[in-house]
Amino acid sequence: MIATSLLIYTKQTRMLFSTLCLISLIQACGSESTPDAPVIPRDSSPYSYQQPELSNDGWSIGHINDFGIEATAFDAMMNNIRTGKYGYRFIDSVVIIKNNTIIFDEQMRTELDLADSWANNTDLELHILNSVTKSFTSALIGIAIDQAYIENTDVKIHDYFQHKQPIANWSQNKEELTLKNWLTMRHGYQWDEWNVSYLDSSNQNSQMNNAQDPMQFLLDQPMVTNPGETFAYSTGVSFGIGRLLEHATNQSVIDFMTQNLFDPLGIKKWDYWNLDGQLHTGSALYLTARDMAKFGQLFLNNGQWNNEQLISASWVAQSTAQHHDSGNWGYGYQWWTTDFTVEGNIIKSYYADGFGGQYIFVLPEIDAVVVFNGHAYQDGEIQQYSVRDILTNDILPLIN
Repeated sequence: MIATSLLIYTKQTRMLFSTLCLISLIQACGSESTPDAPVIPRDSSPYSYQQPELSNDGWSIGHINDFGIEATAFDAMMNNIRTGKYGYRFIDSVVIIKNNTIIFDEQMRTELDLADSWANNTDLELHILNSVTKSFTSALIGIAIDQAYIENTDVKIHDYFQHKQPIANWSQNKEELTLKNWLTMRHGYQWDEWNVSYLDSSNQNSQMNNAQDPMQFLLDQPMVTNPGETFAYSTGVSFGIGRLLEHATNQSVIDFMTQNLFDPLGIKKWDYWNLDGQLHTGSALYLTARDMAKFGQLFLNNGQWNNEQLISASWVAQSTAQHHDSGNWGYGYQWWTTDFTVEGNIIKSYYADGFGGQYIFVLPEIDAVVVFNGHAYQDGEIQQYSVRDILTNDILPLIN
């Protein structure tokens, strides 16, 4: 695995840590705005469905006809993607799992993009996950609790960071911070990474990434609310969760993840970039779309893969429950939640969400997982990639 320097990241882009795609997913995906400039079609030839290829990756494959879906059912969606129709732009891959079987696997990526340079990635199949990484980090915490490295989510944060004392802005509130507060993004810190450009030196993520000691920077932040009260999205906190995991297990995140998650899932190739010499557990993983789908299926199977219990079913339920409710969306332990209305029926889902268009949707009620990857990194691009509309109109009616 190759990791790029933080300097390259901070000079090249502001997008890695952002999950403003959530705002687009909930609010802007139905936008009727028109594009500012035409998009060159990727492929103007008509699309024709092909059954996914059987690969030595642990997946069963099936034809959509076997699931009562017409072979032409996805033609309109794919033709829209290939010709660059507004709402279908910047999509790199779509994978659909039904009943533990890959029935749709289309990879549209033909060239590397800006995000690949962060890890010197040269493999077209590997795609930056951005904040989808957070959901993997949450799963590792669940495994560490299952293995008794961590007692539970009520453990005090600073018990794992005594070596960082003295910690600035110390208070009773800060002393009471728990792992659950970090997992649910209700930490209480003064933290805002959504309303200031990531290119702006005042953005807290930029400050943390460029700090001599990023972990100390996070721990030193002043408290503005009581822990557990207010949701404030923080990739810095997700970075901290990874460091807590390392202290609890006395292993690097990479080693712990490889042994307990990637090897059992048969994930053989991946990449990452690092912060402070270690995998950044908020943003840095690169995986294939089919391996992303394995992670979703693992959770859909209540923590099992190939009849092996990798994560306890209780952790799957606890971490994907809605601990924070904002109406159209909710948040669990580094997972988002939302509902879709399809043909008058409500379909509940939880999902991992990464800036630029990376998603793993888990839909237990219909026994399905849907994965997207994209490269909508520049301002205004995510609005041209309407994942919620694609799911509601093109995919869920067919697999419901």
